[in-house]
Amino acid sequence: MINYTDFSTSMGDDSDMIEMIIELYNEEHGDDIRVIQSQYANQDLDGLFHTIHSLRGVLLTLCEEKATLQLEIIENLCKHGKKPDVQLLDEALEEVARVNQQVLTLTV
Repeated sequence: MINYTDFSTSMGDDSDMIEMIIELYNEEHGDDIRVIQSQYANQDLDGLFHTIHSLRGVLLTLCEEKATLQLEIIENLCKHGKKPDVQLLDEALEEVARVNQQVLTLTV
């Protein structure tokens, strides 16, 4: 989940910046779960690496504390041409889904 206090502090408590990053997350990463599931099913490890790398980066910006660790493991596996275990992927995507719900409730 996003640590909103840390996120806000890292943005200098600038509500416009916070809102912009949240909107960017929704626009750029709102469909990532479906994309990742498709890439995994199609064994597109290169695509999976790039999608997860990008998602992980923005989640780090949002000061998300759990999914980023799970995604880092998946990212490293893909980087080395290894398909992650489906349970690991599912657990990470469940956490991303929770973050997506949290983002919908964030108010500036």
